[in-house]
Amino acid sequence: MAEIRWTEDSASAAGSRERGFKILRDGDEIPGVFWYPEGIRGAQPLILMGHGGSGHKRNERMLQLGQMFSGDYGWCAAAIDGPQHGGRGPVTDATDAEYTAMWQTDGIVESTIEDWRATLDALEQLGEVDSARIGYWGLSMGTMFGLPYVANEDRIVAAVLGKAGMSGPSVDRSGIAPHFQQHAPNVEVPVLFTIQWDDERFDRDGQLDLFDRIGSEDKRLHAYPGLHADYGPEAFEVQAEFFERNL
Repeated sequence: MAEIRWTEDSASAAGSRERGFKILRDGDEIPGVFWYPEGIRGAQPLILMGHGGSGHKRNERMLQLGQMFSGDYGWCAAAIDGPQHGGRGPVTDATDAEYTAMWQTDGIVESTIEDWRATLDALEQLGEVDSARIGYWGLSMGTMFGLPYVANEDRIVAAVLGKAGMSGPSVDRSGIAPHFQQHAPNVEVPVLFTIQWDDERFDRDGQLDLFDRIGSEDKRLHAYPGLHADYGPEAFEVQAEFFERNL
């Protein structure tokens, strides 16, 4: 059983409270953040959130989502640092040499699946979390690690994925394509798949190819123009409404 250690006192913002934690797994420490609604009563859905390459558990996007899910919707949310990111390493940009080296580590995808499993094992023991209503949110690197996790985690009931595909510079650096080929057909839960129409890291056709490979009978494509347009408030609301329908 994974062990959780709380590392920081609760902080609050706009109806949302947060606590830092570390998950202890096989001698490794996985730093994370847990958000929950202020004045929570009873168990609520939990959204696990995977950050993108060069991000970390408390970057701006994670904070926005964690506070929105907990403060506006009354759910719980959690994010962890990915390998070599945040409190686990030096990567601050997806063009860093350390980022490419991370993907060359043997078993990196399988190890990150186990990181998420251990995190959920610990969090679902909390009285605030309804273990029957677990969602996953992760774009870009959050999908590169998250799609294989969702495909292998029976406790996930809905997922927001995207900004990733079968071809493009990030695919060349990471070698993620074989993992997508293996795991995408095994994703069977409802999926909202976000693509960035003009993406500098994943080709448009490759993103559509990955969407087609996802095995879910209930999958929806949400496309945005330009760069980083899918990170605005409108997109967050669409994604939250998707979870609201499926959790």
